[in-house]
Amino acid sequence: MLLTDLATELLLHIFNFLPTIPSVLALSSTCRHFRTLISTHRLPLLYLAAEAQLGPLPDAIRLVTHNSTQPVHISRPPPPQSLALLQRLLVISRTANQIADLYPAQKWHGTELSSSRRSLTSLEARHLRRAVYRLWLYTLAFHNAAHTRRSRQQPPVIRSRALLLRPWPASELAEILDVQSLLRGLLQHHICPSNGTVLRRHRARYPHEQQAPPLIHNGYLKNNSSSLQQQLDFQAKYFHSTPQVSKLLAATRDGHRDGGAGAAVIDGWGDEIAHYYVLEDMLKLDPGQIMWLYEHVGTGSSAGPGNASAKERVQAYVNGVGGEWFENNGETFGETVAFVVRERGGEMEDLRADVEDGVEGVVRGAFG
Repeated sequence: MLLTDLATELLLHIFNFLPTIPSVLALSSTCRHFRTLISTHRLPLLYLAAEAQLGPLPDAIRLVTHNSTQPVHISRPPPPQSLALLQRLLVISRTANQIADLYPAQKWHGTELSSSRRSLTSLEARHLRRAVYRLWLYTLAFHNAAHTRRSRQQPPVIRSRALLLRPWPASELAEILDVQSLLRGLLQHHICPSNGTVLRRHRARYPHEQQAPPLIHNGYLKNNSSSLQQQLDFQAKYFHSTPQVSKLLAATRDGHRDGGAGAAVIDGWGDEIAHYYVLEDMLKLDPGQIMWLYEHVGTGSSAGPGNASAKERVQAYVNGVGGEWFENNGETFGETVAFVVRERGGEMEDLRADVEDGVEGVVRGAFG
C-alpha cells in the first residue's frame, strides 16, 4: 500500500508528529496529494509543528503581542492563528534557539566541566526558550524610557514589576536567572570585555611584544597625549585598578610621551568596578539585541564601517536604542526576583547559589 492511499485522518496524524515547520513543508512538497492536504489544513499543522520547534507558544505569543497600553501582567486573549503571527514567532524563536545552541558551551566551560558537556534535551530546550521569552517580555515592559533611575526603587514601581513574576514558581524564576547569567557572560567576555580581559588576550596573541597597547577606558581615545592624560587621571581618581592594569597605564602614558604606542589600541570597558556597572546597564538590552551584538560586534567579528572598533560599534548601537535613561540605570530583573522570593519567605542568595551550582536552572543537576 502506498502512503498516499492511507485515510486522510491517518495522514494528518503523521503530519501532527513532525517536529519542525520545515519538515511539514518538506513532506507537503513531495507530491500533489500531500500539497492539497496541507493547503486545507495549513495553519493547524504549522502551529502544531511550531509548538514543538518554537514552543511554548503561549509565552511566545504573549511576547510578540505585548502592548504598552495594557499592564504586562494581564494576559491578553491570544489572536487567531495566521501566517503573519507565525512569522513574528519565527523571528523571536531564532534568538531563543541561538541561545539554546550556545548554552552547553557556556554552562560546561573549562577543563573540568568540558567532559560533561552535552546537548540540551527537547524538554530542557523548551524550558530555555520559555525563560528567554519571559526575560524578553520583562525587558520590553520595564527596561525603557518610562522607567528611569529615580523611579526604580519606588514601592509602587517595584510592586508593578513583581506582578509579572509572582505567578511563576521559583524553579521557573531560576531558569530565567540561568539564561540571564549566560547573557551576562556573552556581554562580559565577547561584547564588553574588561581592561584585564583584553590585556590578557592581547598578551596571549602577542607574547613577544614588549610594550602593551593603550586601553580605552570610559570613552574614546583621542590621538593626543593631553586627552589621554585626562582619561588616565580620571581613571586613577574614580576607579580602582588592578596592579597589572596600573602598570599598563604607566606604560601607556610613557609610550605616548615618546610618540610610540599610539598606533595599536584595544578596547576595554574599565576595571572591575567600572566594568560591573557597564554590564548592569547593558543587561537592559533584550535577548534579541544582545545576540545581535554577539553576532555582529562580539569577539572575532570583522571591523565595522570606517574601521570602527568593536567598542565604537557597541556604543553607537546603544546610543541608537537607548538614551539618557539607559546610562547609570542598571537592570532591575534581579532585584525584582529578590523582592518576590522574599515575599515567599526565601532568600535570593540561596536561589542564586542553586543556579550557580547547577541545582536549579535550565539544566537541573548540571554538575553531577
